[in-house]
Amino acid sequence: MRYFATYLIYIAVVARAIGWNQETSSIPTSTWILLVIFGVILFSQQALTRRFPLYPRLYTLVQSVLGIVMLYLAPTLDFLTMLLLPLCFQAVQFFRAPVGFVWIGGLLLSMSGILFFGLEWQAALTTILSGTGAGFLMGSFAHLITRTEERRKENQRLFGDLQNAYSQLKDSAAQSEALSAANERHHLVRELHDSLTQTLFSMNLAVQSAQLSLSADPLQTEEHLIRLQTLSRNAASEVQTLLGQAPHRSLAQGGLVVAIRQLAEERLTQDGLQVNIEISGERSLPADVEANLYRITQEALNNITRHAGVRQALVRLCLERPIASLEVIDNGCGFNLVNGKHTNGFGLAGMAERAEEIGWELVIESSPGQGTHIRVEENPS
Repeated sequence: MRYFATYLIYIAVVARAIGWNQETSSIPTSTWILLVIFGVILFSQQALTRRFPLYPRLYTLVQSVLGIVMLYLAPTLDFLTMLLLPLCFQAVQFFRAPVGFVWIGGLLLSMSGILFFGLEWQAALTTILSGTGAGFLMGSFAHLITRTEERRKENQRLFGDLQNAYSQLKDSAAQSEALSAANERHHLVRELHDSLTQTLFSMNLAVQSAQLSLSADPLQTEEHLIRLQTLSRNAASEVQTLLGQAPHRSLAQGGLVVAIRQLAEERLTQDGLQVNIEISGERSLPADVEANLYRITQEALNNITRHAGVRQALVRLCLERPIASLEVIDNGCGFNLVNGKHTNGFGLAGMAERAEEIGWELVIESSPGQGTHIRVEENPS
């Protein structure tokens, strides 16, 4: 569209020259030749610019010289000043402001010589002033179009960046959702392991005991079945709690010390594990810290019941400042920390995760025949 307007201006000048030639005096042949050359260069500019990126500089120089020479050869042909309008437009388009406007100023300044070539000063002054105004108007129009085009490209680039950011945000949201679901599944598996594994193990022991006493002592069999029924209710309650169908049992009412004592009683009742408890100091810990310490204690006692081969354990809780700690100790069979089968299970990994969540440090000491010592300690702040 921009070049179409330029071509129309040139065609209008040629049409006016033909009319001038018929109405008044004839136009010099040299002017016609220069006018044709001007047109050839004008219509070939786009094609040559695509092949030679530096061609617009040469084009602007040559066309400016041709336009000024035609004005000096035929100063009475005031319509020839219209040829400078496309040049003013193209100079700003090619060189950008302010270089383009400097070029326009030099081009229009060169027109001042027509005051001395065949025109009265009033007509020459009118030509110069009208050409100057029109030239800078065309330059300003070109500058506006150039800036509009740059803003359009910038908006397209920003829109593309926005689309890419939106796409990345969607991918990130999907990944975050998948990670959240995976973390939730992992949390559920860990809670099931910590809360139900020992109950199911105790239920299995109760069934085995009931089978063994079935023929020898029916009354004792009934006791085992009652115990099995109690364990099954406890398991159902734990499942409902994990699924959100029952209120979660909180340690807030009695705190960690009371919860550990209750846990020791449950171990004694369900599995015959005698848990000795040593408490030193008196200090309130955050709710999430107490909940995770309780679960670590629970898992450690579960492991003793299933693997240690002993019926006694020691839980030592130190609430002294500045460093609190929790220890679970047994004198059982122990295991190899390097390649023992128990190190690959979910229980020890779950303890480590819980300790990391609350910012505590977990240390496990064990060797075959030497028992196991689990210690989780508060990191000094």
